[in-house]
Amino acid sequence: MNDQTICASGIRHGSSVRKALKILVIIILIYSLGSVALSAIIYRLLFPRRDGISEFRYTYSELGAEAPPREAFRFSSGDNLLSGYRYDAEDPKGLIVVVNGVGAGVDAHLPEICYFVAHGYSAVVWDNTGIGESEGRWSVGMQQIKLDLLAFLDWLEAQKPGEELPVFLYGHSAGAYAACTALATDHRIDGVISIAAFESPIQIMLHHARNRVGLLADLQSPFLRLENLLLFGEDSDCSAFEAINAAEVPVLIVQGNSDDLVPYSQSLIRFEGEFENPRVCCVEITTEYRNEHSTPWLSEASACYEYTLPKGETPDKSQANELSETFMGELLAFLDETVGR
Repeated sequence: MNDQTICASGIRHGSSVRKALKILVIIILIYSLGSVALSAIIYRLLFPRRDGISEFRYTYSELGAEAPPREAFRFSSGDNLLSGYRYDAEDPKGLIVVVNGVGAGVDAHLPEICYFVAHGYSAVVWDNTGIGESEGRWSVGMQQIKLDLLAFLDWLEAQKPGEELPVFLYGHSAGAYAACTALATDHRIDGVISIAAFESPIQIMLHHARNRVGLLADLQSPFLRLENLLLFGEDSDCSAFEAINAAEVPVLIVQGNSDDLVPYSQSLIRFEGEFENPRVCCVEITTEYRNEHSTPWLSEASACYEYTLPKGETPDKSQANELSETFMGELLAFLDETVGR
């Protein structure tokens, strides 16, 4: 074989390598662009606009004469106008801001609101962005609930005269995450009741994605993080644990030990004993059926009814909305103790 043949062979080899690299780059580019587009689509599928109505919970109109009076209000969150209601107690001891989870509407925690009002605490609640009576073409994501909460607190503090009552946040799921991370802001917050909160929105999403699609979730993780960053900026993945540690106010963390939506590995209660905030108290719910994601506040009978009702049957709301007097008493004691300090 002469030098000319060797040179030609080398040129062909080099050309093949360059061609293979070009194909690889094109494949990576197509995959990346496709993944970016897919992440945007998935978000819009996961967080569509919803009516906020629960099949198990009473609506305000269904309570009739038993419902405490309420007053409507509206405030701006970004480009959207959100709708909410305020329930005032006689001679209130404090104001409880109810922060709903993903897809939940103003009546999602109506039984607890009625309890709080009857025991001397005013309450406010609203439909988050893209929910119920509030504006928004879609509900955007879990972190949007935090942005809506901060917008409400801005609005509340701008009222004349300003709110003089102690302000408590009562949050569930993504609403509990929002309540905890709001502690890292300069808003007035005198205490937080956090039920079924997760530590990180990205980690909880990846957890459920891995359960469904395995390793594909990790391959898509950079694009999930990018979509979060584009949507929420610096609020894309705040740590609830760090926010609690940065605060000095009382925080009551409640978690059911059979919660599949926010399992122990993703929950805040796993940090019990590690919180630097000395006013953190953790309560684990172990009673069957009450230890699920959306039942800690219910009585054993109502929780059992909700989780054992055959699919397709219309719920009897009188059986589904009974509160646990013991649990609600513990929440009331937490509130009263904080007010009394």
